[in-house]
Amino acid sequence: NVKDGATTYNSATFVVAGDGFWARDITFENTAWPQNHQAVAITVASDLSVFYRCSFKGYQDTLFVHSLRQFYRDCYVYGTVDFIYGNAAAVLQNCNILVRRPMDHQGNMITAQGRDDPNENTGISTIKET
Repeated sequence: NVKDGATTYNSATFVVAGDGFWARDITFENTAWPQNHQAVAITVASDLSVFYRCSFKGYQDTLFVHSLRQFYRDCYVYGTVDFIYGNAAAVLQNCNILVRRPMDHQGNMITAQGRDDPNENTGISTIKET
């Protein structure tokens, strides 16, 4: 977690860097409590990665859609602040997004796009979310 000196990228419990990664029925979780600030459950920097019926559990910055093209179907994402964020072209379809109670001085934000260049074709899209 960031409070203990890690960078946000390095706080992840799992990092996907190889292209064409597929995951099914797996839970990715960072158990650092919200007072530890950013604590990523998974960082995905994999082109054409697919997650099916997976769970992503954390608080701040749970699912780091770092870069490239990603697809999530029938997944669960739990978090508090910017808990789906990054600069990928990410599609979440038929997923359940569950907002956890943030710390007293925080507000809930579900997504945060990390694009620096307005000409990039990246973004976080949600389709049929609950």
